[in-house]
Amino acid sequence: MAQEKAWEDYFHDIYALEEIDDESIENDYEHLCELESTPLNINTLNPEDLYLIPGLNRNQIDEIIKYRDRHGEFRTIEELALIESIDRPLRLFLCNFIIAAPITKNAWYSRPTLDSIMRKGHGEIQTSTNIPLYNRQGDKNGYLGYKYKYNLKISGKFSDNIKYGFCGSQDAGEPLFANKNKLGMDYYSFYIKIGNIKRLKTLVIGQYNIKLGMGLIQNNSFGYGKQMMLSSMNNYDATITGHATRSDGGYFQGIANTIDIGKSDSQSKWTLTTFWSYRNIDATLNKDGSISTIITSGYHRTPTEMEKKNNSSTTSLGAHINYKRNGIHMGISTAYNWFNRDLTPNPSNNPKSYRTYYAQGNNFWNISINYGYISRKFVLSGETATGSCNSIATINAAEVNLNKRISLYAVQRFYSYKYYAINAKSFNDGGYTQNESGIYGGAKWTISPRITLDAYSDLAYYPWIKYYCSTSSYSFDNNISLKYEKNDWILKAKYKFKIKQRNNSEKTFLQNRYSNKLRMSIQKNSEKTSFTTNIDFTELSFTDNKSIGYSFSQNASIELHKKTSIYIFASYFHTDDSNSSIYVTERNNPGVFNSSSYYGEGVRFSSSLKAMLTSKVIVNFKFALTSYFNRNVISSGLRMINSSYQTDIDLNVKYKF
Repeated sequence: MAQEKAWEDYFHDIYALEEIDDESIENDYEHLCELESTPLNINTLNPEDLYLIPGLNRNQIDEIIKYRDRHGEFRTIEELALIESIDRPLRLFLCNFIIAAPITKNAWYSRPTLDSIMRKGHGEIQTSTNIPLYNRQGDKNGYLGYKYKYNLKISGKFSDNIKYGFCGSQDAGEPLFANKNKLGMDYYSFYIKIGNIKRLKTLVIGQYNIKLGMGLIQNNSFGYGKQMMLSSMNNYDATITGHATRSDGGYFQGIANTIDIGKSDSQSKWTLTTFWSYRNIDATLNKDGSISTIITSGYHRTPTEMEKKNNSSTTSLGAHINYKRNGIHMGISTAYNWFNRDLTPNPSNNPKSYRTYYAQGNNFWNISINYGYISRKFVLSGETATGSCNSIATINAAEVNLNKRISLYAVQRFYSYKYYAINAKSFNDGGYTQNESGIYGGAKWTISPRITLDAYSDLAYYPWIKYYCSTSSYSFDNNISLKYEKNDWILKAKYKFKIKQRNNSEKTFLQNRYSNKLRMSIQKNSEKTSFTTNIDFTELSFTDNKSIGYSFSQNASIELHKKTSIYIFASYFHTDDSNSSIYVTERNNPGVFNSSSYYGEGVRFSSSLKAMLTSKVIVNFKFALTSYFNRNVISSGLRMINSSYQTDIDLNVKYKF
């Protein structure tokens, strides 16, 4: 239970006080849920496999591999405690995604019997259902389907070399076996992944995500917050992950692989990654049939949303070749994207639109080089890209380990306002790998084995118009966090101060918007219980306006006996308006993500029960209630609920085989 709690807490710590859209957070959450169901074997994995887990930097990955090479197979995952750079919270987090299993001696291609497959292979079947005990406006008139949300997920592996995943998903309001959903659910995804077989490092068939270099031309994988994105900056190798989650946006569909093309006895290592994808996409169309906006939400609840389903298509392909020797690494990446319709994001050709320099046309190419050097004391990395946009983007990062306790970080980026790459996602503040220049500086100081201090400042400048900014603007982001651990107690405090510019109401000039966010938490863990108290405060001020919000939250988990656990969450929140919304963290059923923010005044309560009916069947039941004191309706439009409270029931059943 402690490991499970650490996995939830660690994930939410990644995003605490960060400004990231819910879609990116949900993608990352579901990726980790999938990895949890088919964990990596630390005795057979490659360094590239560890890039799939957030929170691990390049030095920590190298230390894990060096420890394995020096001491042989890990007998237990707890041996990670012997690696100094991996602290206890990170180790508990990793235990959910890594196992220590003996290396099997049989060749992967030996013909197994059905019985041996069933005995050696394992996985799980998981189904989740959300039952709202209320009606939205769209449930009565507007939505095409029922008000229930449900999904089915299957994941597993036959060995450390062969994994698979499947997911069928249905959002509330989407039709079943009707309209364009003739095959039943609204969305299906699947993949088969083969890896670590002689020169074949990775092969994925089906739906997948891929990151090349530092993400300047291709990265539809992860969208972690700044601190986690920073830890992955030095992971220069191509990473390919199977996609079998509820997320209907951003993935590729086809085939991708990475192979070792170097000499087996050489110190120089060469790898080649190639990928090809074809898939249908949703889009908002202009009057001439061109694409105005690519839609990634995956919602098909209304006739208008259903009309946009799969109304366009795209083909993507590319390659990445990487070289490394004695700490030096270099790589070249290229990507090509084609659409069956022209992209016309600015149909009126308004020269003063924030969309003026968005990608236009139906085919685009990009090329980049990535480079860097890794040593025990410092890490340097960078990538520079260009393409059919006839402009450039570059990012360069440095990490310096002054000693075992102090590490310094710096990131410089320049993304021209004319630069674009269809699937780029790299370190940024404004949400896009375009129209941004910035410098980031951070530090991590392990003051003692019990006290850790993290801090950063990030200054970004946007030379071209942005949404809500009719001229050049800037932002200044600052963050500091302190953590203290003693025995079973963990105390954490995190403060974020940010200045961001935005148009005034008359759009005559830009005004500074000052944001202050503070979170303090106290956590007490024991063998069978865990209690966490959170206090959140937020303030947004600009000109003569100020909006303040705060909340008090309590999480508790109790193991009643080995087969049953109960989780309780309660929170009181009070904010002036939506500008000071409070983000609260509560436990959800496995495989279900719920990023909740609240404004106004009210309470949130939830209770979850986890029961192991047998060694293979686990049931999770959750009851949740949100009650507002200052309103008679919740939300608006088709999502409006004519009540001051809403109640939901979530049911999850997992079968392990």
